[in-house]
Amino acid sequence: MLSGLPAAVLFDMDGLLIDTEGVSEATYRQTCLAHDAAVAADAYWQLIGRDQPEQRAIFKTLMPDYVDLARFDREWRQAFLQQLEHHVPLKPGAKDLCKWLSQHAVPMVVATSTLTDKAETLLQQAGLFSYLVGVVGGDQVERGKPAPDLYLAAAKLAGALPASALAFEDTPQGVMAAHAAGVPVIQIPDMIPADEVSRAATMLVADSLHDAATRLGWMG
Repeated sequence: MLSGLPAAVLFDMDGLLIDTEGVSEATYRQTCLAHDAAVAADAYWQLIGRDQPEQRAIFKTLMPDYVDLARFDREWRQAFLQQLEHHVPLKPGAKDLCKWLSQHAVPMVVATSTLTDKAETLLQQAGLFSYLVGVVGGDQVERGKPAPDLYLAAAKLAGALPASALAFEDTPQGVMAAHAAGVPVIQIPDMIPADEVSRAATMLVADSLHDAATRLGWMG
């Protein structure tokens, strides 16, 4: 367990800070039906935590040949953003933790597979962006999670050595990305449970951000 506060906190976004995976899955299913691709509707879990190029590659294995993949991708993302236009739901404890870390002068960076401009928009709508040093999106790095690129870039942006920072992740592949970057990581599973490999790479698996903060001795 950590002794004292980390030099920086590096957050994943979807399913960790903002509660968007349910919206993403619902709009994905709707788009599958609109494109007569019901056969792919139950495979959303394969897309979680993947950057846009990886998702498009997965579409090729999921969708019938007659589906225009570029159009499908565009319409899914438009439907997703429309659903969140007026309200971006937060995960429990997200704002309280960001506020507490800000009050204790701990720099925060979001490291997300989502495109940077989209991530920044969602974080602004959710009321979290002002707490952050910045956002490193999937379009800023060569390799997505589970490669370490996002977390190496996020630690650099935060001005911290990877080993002195702390990451929060929900997916096993996100955990492995932080671990590969040398960043200690806490997993808070959302739609995908922790597996044996990710558990071995984490310092803690928690039920929520509030649970993690409590077990770290924060926000007391």
